[in-house]
Amino acid sequence: MRTVITGGCVAIALIAGGGSVAAESGEPQVGDQTRAWLELQDSGNAALGALRPLPGEVADKVYQRYVESFDNQIPERYERERFVSSGGGS
Repeated sequence: MRTVITGGCVAIALIAGGGSVAAESGEPQVGDQTRAWLELQDSGNAALGALRPLPGEVADKVYQRYVESFDNQIPERYERERFVSSGGGS
């Protein structure tokens, strides 16, 4: 599409041949990256091969941490964190 400004009005004219200035010049169009990501997902080309299981020791520790999380009661309310400027960055 080409935008033509005439007398304070904006008119949009299609370029003959169905293409746009950006497409003809090779510039990316709005939505090109989204369409590319969706096509990649749909094609399965970026899919993982066989899933890698956790080593036994790591899996045991993860499960133990999960089980122990039930020992803690869920508080009635959470106090809002207060951020105080200490003059340093982190």
